[in-house]
Amino acid sequence: MAAPVTPLLTHRLLGPVLMLAAFAVGAATIGFLLVGPGLGAWADTLLVSCFGWNAETRRYRLDSLILALLQPPLFAGVVFFFFADEVRAFWASRSGRALTILAPAAFVGLAASLLATSEISASGAGPAPASLSSPKREGRAAPAFSLVDHRRQPVSLEGFRGRPVVMTFVYANCHASCPLLVDRLKALEARMAGAAVAFVAVSLDPERDTPSALGTAAAHWGLGERWHLLTGTPDAVRAVVRAYGVQWAPLPDGEIAHENVVVLIDKKGRLAFTYRGLAHSEERQSADLARLLGERA
Repeated sequence: MAAPVTPLLTHRLLGPVLMLAAFAVGAATIGFLLVGPGLGAWADTLLVSCFGWNAETRRYRLDSLILALLQPPLFAGVVFFFFADEVRAFWASRSGRALTILAPAAFVGLAASLLATSEISASGAGPAPASLSSPKREGRAAPAFSLVDHRRQPVSLEGFRGRPVVMTFVYANCHASCPLLVDRLKALEARMAGAAVAFVAVSLDPERDTPSALGTAAAHWGLGERWHLLTGTPDAVRAVVRAYGVQWAPLPDGEIAHENVVVLIDKKGRLAFTYRGLAHSEERQSADLARLLGERA
């Protein structure tokens, strides 16, 4: 085995190729970090598991980004230490010089773009409530949906015309943020006692969340008549999740990493306010919902 390996280890292009490969892989990784959050569930799974992506806050952890940014230049430095003569010889050729400049430049450019456009925090957590700005009032039509609720009744967005809708996305087997999110919305519901408001929660796990399973969850969470936990075929449910721009990713243990989203839809079926994360205050959401209640249908 030693005979074929030795020529490879002493080849004059081994060092330069390893350096270029390090920057190429680094550039590809950063490119994935830039576009990955919009590619779908498989991408979110990798982002959450390997790069510290927080699907709830849509933020990267600082330590994960530091590792992703430092590994290529550090590896290239080690290669240069052992293959300095070969790298200098490669640099002496016109094509070698061009590649040696292009690969690090592409890596640095993508890294700068990532740092400039991404949300980053030390823990991946979102900002404190006091630092959050109020979401802007929207006005476009909310994406339509037609699903089945936990009472096995068909439910559509059109059926809520004339009253505001508080909409979120959860799943019955969630043991992390879903119960917290539901409790927040139950508190919001209590503030609106007697008001004509519908509360809708679309399943993120349609394979397991049958109407029966959602009925059990509704009883466990203590949800009343104004609530509709929605499910349907996986394709139909995920089309709704995509239409509302909710990020989610399946995890190996059967859990689902997802951002916590609350959407307020006005009486005319238009998107009004979208809150991402759990940091938005109950008072702010209550005031925005009261504003929608006061509008004419």
